[in-house]
Amino acid sequence: MNRLRLTVRNLWARYRSGGDPPGWRTIKTTLAAVLAYLLAVWLLGNDVPPLLAPLTALLVAQLTIFETVKSGVERVGSVVAGVLIAMLVTKVVGLTWWSLGITILASLVIGMLLRLGDHTLEVPISAMLVLAVTGQAGTAAIDRVAETLIGAVTGVVVSFLLRPPMYVQPAGDAIGQLAAEEAELLAVMGAELTEGWSGEQARAWEDRARELDRPLRAARTALLRGEESLRLNPRQRRVREGASSLRAALATLEHSAVQIRGITLDLADLAEAVESSGQAEPELLVALGRLLVELGGGVAAFGQLVAPEVAGPPREAVPLHIALEIARTHRDVLAELMLVDARTDLELWHIQGSLLANVDRLLREIDLERGPDARRVRRR
Repeated sequence: MNRLRLTVRNLWARYRSGGDPPGWRTIKTTLAAVLAYLLAVWLLGNDVPPLLAPLTALLVAQLTIFETVKSGVERVGSVVAGVLIAMLVTKVVGLTWWSLGITILASLVIGMLLRLGDHTLEVPISAMLVLAVTGQAGTAAIDRVAETLIGAVTGVVVSFLLRPPMYVQPAGDAIGQLAAEEAELLAVMGAELTEGWSGEQARAWEDRARELDRPLRAARTALLRGEESLRLNPRQRRVREGASSLRAALATLEHSAVQIRGITLDLADLAEAVESSGQAEPELLVALGRLLVELGGGVAAFGQLVAPEVAGPPREAVPLHIALEIARTHRDVLAELMLVDARTDLELWHIQGSLLANVDRLLREIDLERGPDARRVRRR
């Protein structure tokens, strides 16, 4: 019973955030193809089944309304261009091996000039299909254009009317995952520091910091897809503000990842300096470890603020403010313990200064009042 309730809750959350129920896209695509066929039969009334219309509707129906419209325009444009080229060749020289080559070359060049993308090959294909119908090129050209137009319009209309999907919540989930991985790395570093550390551990942290590129790329891809799903979408008002907030949150976490890499590099340098000159003060390691744990808590609070329920109301920012205040307190404690005379140990002075500078930048990045991008994150 609990599992059923959880499944229903997840499906409802997915519906509210703009996602499709399972199988909805399949049903919508099938409906568009069948309607396109029926319309083509009714409007054209040809003896030959107008299968090009449902085929076009099938190919045009994409994930988002913008992709659907874009695909429909490109497909119609490619077919019209190919048909016009074929008609010109038919009237001027007829079909020969060299006129076929000229037709294909001209079709590909025109397709590239029109920037038809994946539909460029549709231009020579349409031209050759029209050329293949000897003596009936005019009729074949009109039928091909008409069927393509019917299929494209049907695909666009069905996609527009039947709840065009929005993919903003998956972007929020991906950004939340990025924040969680950054927070986990900081927490792990902090916990291991308090137990003792080594240069080998520090290098392992560097490797883990580089691995943040993977969730970062996933978040970028998901956000681009989410933003594109809002273009031309009549349902976009409900989540437009949330999508804008996610863009600011992703920029914040991108900069935070840079600072985290900087911290791991500083810790590697510090480990090398400590190993060459003797053990570090246990009190300093404890303070540094606690600071990293609290920094991880701040990044986690930031992710929890921006990621869940993008379509819902803004979340309370108090947990993030508290986490930042605690982290700043630990940062001040660490700074006092790190007091080093530059004249006696210049290398250690540089390393510790760089470490504190990266910590300060990270704190500023996720601060909703001071962060250049975090200021644009919605909250209560």
